[in-house]
Amino acid sequence: MVGVPGKYKGCETCRRRRVKCSNERPFCQNCISSGRTCEGYERERVFITGTPENKGRVASHPKKTTPSRKPKASPSPSIKADDLESGSSSIMSSPQIFQPLGPLTSAWDDYIRLSSGGPGATEFPALITALQTNLQNVARHEVPAGGESGGDGAIAGSLSALHFPPYAAAELRLVADDAFESYCAFLFEMSVALLSRHDTFLRMPEWTTIPWEQHPKSPLDELFDIVLQLPALLEQMDRIVHLQATLARRTQAQELLHHCLIVEAQFRHWLQGAYRGAEENSFPYWAEELRSPGGAIPFANAYAFKDGLTGLMFVYYWMAMIPFHQCIETIHMAIFEPVVDAYPQVWPELPSSLQIDPAHYQDGRELAANICRGLDSALESTVQPDMLLGPMTVAMSFYRDINVTSQDGVLEILWLDGFKKRLWAKAQAVTSVLQAHTWSEVAKF
Repeated sequence: MVGVPGKYKGCETCRRRRVKCSNERPFCQNCISSGRTCEGYERERVFITGTPENKGRVASHPKKTTPSRKPKASPSPSIKADDLESGSSSIMSSPQIFQPLGPLTSAWDDYIRLSSGGPGATEFPALITALQTNLQNVARHEVPAGGESGGDGAIAGSLSALHFPPYAAAELRLVADDAFESYCAFLFEMSVALLSRHDTFLRMPEWTTIPWEQHPKSPLDELFDIVLQLPALLEQMDRIVHLQATLARRTQAQELLHHCLIVEAQFRHWLQGAYRGAEENSFPYWAEELRSPGGAIPFANAYAFKDGLTGLMFVYYWMAMIPFHQCIETIHMAIFEPVVDAYPQVWPELPSSLQIDPAHYQDGRELAANICRGLDSALESTVQPDMLLGPMTVAMSFYRDINVTSQDGVLEILWLDGFKKRLWAKAQAVTSVLQAHTWSEVAKF
C-alpha cells in the first residue's frame, strides 16, 4: 500500500528513490543492475540528540550515511578489535556537548563544574559518581561498524563508545618476606607507617608532586603530605632517646626539635586554611547531642561535620597530632637530660626559636576525645568506612596506654569497641551493595 507508513517492503535505497523494488535478498537486483549500493531491508532506529542551544528542537531527521563499500552476498566477517578501538578513539576525541570548567576539582569531590560553552552559558555541577547507573544512559554515540551489516558488526554498531577490557586484579610485587601481607598494608601505607613509626616511600616527590602536576589537591591531600613527614621524625626520635645522654645526642635532639617545629608550622597553616575554606557564617564542624544513651558517659557531646570530606580531614588531623605532640614533648625532655661527657654539667641554652612550653603538647586526651566525638559523623557520611580504621586505632592505643599506667580510660575503650562494631556493620552494608551488582571498568586515570 503506497503512502501508508510501515507497509513498504522494499529496500531502503528503492524506498528513498521512490521506485519499485525487486525484493530480492540479501540485496535488491534493481540496485545491483543500476550500480547503486543496496542498503538492505532492515529499518534502523534513528536517535535525535537535542542540545541546550536548540532546546531539544530539531528541524529534520539526520541524514543517513551511505556505506562506501560494494555489497557482497557472502556473510560479513566479525569486526576486528583494532577497528573497534580506532573507531572508539575517533568518537571519544570528538567535541563534547558539555565541557568541564577550570580549575579542576579534587578526586575526592564527586561533583564537577560543567558548561555548554559560549559566552553567558549556564554553569552547573554534575555528579560524576553513582551506583546502579545504566551504561546506555552514559553513551551518546554509536561505534561505526565499518560499513558491514549483520553478524558481529551489527552488534558492535549498537554498542556505546565505551571499551571494556577484561578485568584482572593488580598484583603486588613483594619487596621482602613479610612485606605487603594484604592489600590493606599497601592501600593504607600512611596509617601503617604512622603506627609502626617507620619512614614511608609515600613522602617522596614521585608520590606527592608528580601525580598532581595536572590535577589540584584537596585539603585532605595537603594534610596527607604533611602527615607523611611524621613517620621519619618518629623513627629518628626513637633512635635518639635510646642513645647515651651525651652532648652529641643533645645536639641531635635540638636539630630534630627544630624540624618538628617546622612541621608544626605547616600543620598550623593547614588548619587555618581548613577553617577559611568553610562557607561564610558556617563552621567545618559543630557539637551536637549524642543520640545513643550510653554515649553520654565518656563524652559530653559529638561532632557533626558539614560533609564527608571535612570529617575525614579533621579525624586524620587529630590522629596525627597525638603521636606528633608526644614526639615534641619527648625530644624536649631529652634535650634537658644531664649528659655524661661534661663536667660540670652544662645547662642547655636553647635559641628563642626552640623555646617551647611542654604543657602545650600534653593534650593527647583531648585529641583522642575529639577523634571519638567525630567518628560517628564521619562514618555516617562516607562510603569508605575502612578509612576510619587508622584514627580509631590511634585513639584506642592512646586509651589503652593510659589504662595500663592509671587504670583510666575504660569507658572510652568500651565506646571504641562499640564503634568498631558499627564500622564493621557499615563495611558489610557497602560490601553487599557492591557484590550485588556487576561492575565494568569504564576508564583508567
